[in-house]
Amino acid sequence: MHPPGVAVTRLLYGTGVGLLMGVGFALQAGRQPGEQPPFLLGFLGLAALMFLMAWSVTRGVGPLAERFSYESEDEMAQRVSDEINEVQRSESVNAKWARLEADVLAHDLGEEA
Repeated sequence: MHPPGVAVTRLLYGTGVGLLMGVGFALQAGRQPGEQPPFLLGFLGLAALMFLMAWSVTRGVGPLAERFSYESEDEMAQRVSDEINEVQRSESVNAKWARLEADVLAHDLGEEA
């Protein structure tokens, strides 16, 4: 199975190619780029936007790159496992500090009494 980033990139490139085909068919039918309403220029702009977004996802930048990663399932499982281990270590350290603090406070209160 492909990572989500690959699927999104293919979808964006395919949409861009489809829009370019629509522009080509419009030009073949005799439409001019400056006609009103400017659908031809809008389609060209959308195609350029789709190609730019697909390129940005492959480079790992932009708004979609944050949501769709290129990690394989093994890499993702390893990353999640590492994050879980880090959280467990942090919780363990926090628990030890809390216990030490409680012991020190109990000892201080015992001396004052």
